[in-house]
Amino acid sequence: MSALPPAIAPAFQYASDCYITQSIQMGMEGLHELGLSWPVAFVSAAVLLRVGTAPLHVYAEKLFAERLHAQNFLTRGILKKVSERYRVELGPSKDGSKLEVKTTDPKIAKVTQDALQEVPSMLAEHGLQAARIQNLKMCTVPIWIFSSFALRNVINSDFHPSVAGALWIPDMLAPDPYFVLPVAVGVFGFLNLYSQRKIYPGVIKTTMKQKSYDAVLAFFTMFAVTIMAQLPACIPLYWLMVSTTGMAQAQLLRHPKIKGIFGIKALPTDSTTPIRDLFKMRNV
Repeated sequence: MSALPPAIAPAFQYASDCYITQSIQMGMEGLHELGLSWPVAFVSAAVLLRVGTAPLHVYAEKLFAERLHAQNFLTRGILKKVSERYRVELGPSKDGSKLEVKTTDPKIAKVTQDALQEVPSMLAEHGLQAARIQNLKMCTVPIWIFSSFALRNVINSDFHPSVAGALWIPDMLAPDPYFVLPVAVGVFGFLNLYSQRKIYPGVIKTTMKQKSYDAVLAFFTMFAVTIMAQLPACIPLYWLMVSTTGMAQAQLLRHPKIKGIFGIKALPTDSTTPIRDLFKMRNV
């Protein structure tokens, strides 16, 4: 910690010593004591943490589906009332992506817009805020951060465990000599983003804001890959497992049978072949 800037050293110290980190570290050490090698123990810890945090993602997906259904129901109801009151036609937009009132009257258009602006508050009354859904997913991020510190504590501990490697990596405490694991982490990072674009309706948009976001994400992903290339190979191995299980979880929650088990309402993006769909150029 002494090499860290004074401004962030306390935060790193807390992350290394807090109860969550210590608990995860004890879990990793416990898996090793069961007879698992250190690499297998690290990978198993990633899988167990993914399973442990899965209920939050399942609940978020359930709320997301309910929000989308409720939003469509409320929007359709409002547009239908406006159509009946002002006796104007109700039909799909030119691109067929939404329902709209067919009118050029600015008064009717304003009434319609004002009425539709009440939809978010109606959704919020039933706990279907977009921020709540996003926060349910984001609240698992600290777990992964603390788990990284737990892994760091294990490999930097006083007894210096021997972490034998395999294949092209003889020692997991040394950096990956061919950068396979760090690059794989970056690839799965981009693949996870792409898979999310395929899951959520209306996300795939080539706006300048979206392009800027993608550029920033690409920069930080490449930066992370560069850093991981210099770290012990067991760290990118751990994060590779975190990324792959995360993508697997997201794709499983698109399958109708899996959604049925958890009581998640159907969406247009559901698929019985979610993995294969990732390689199809299909807008949602």
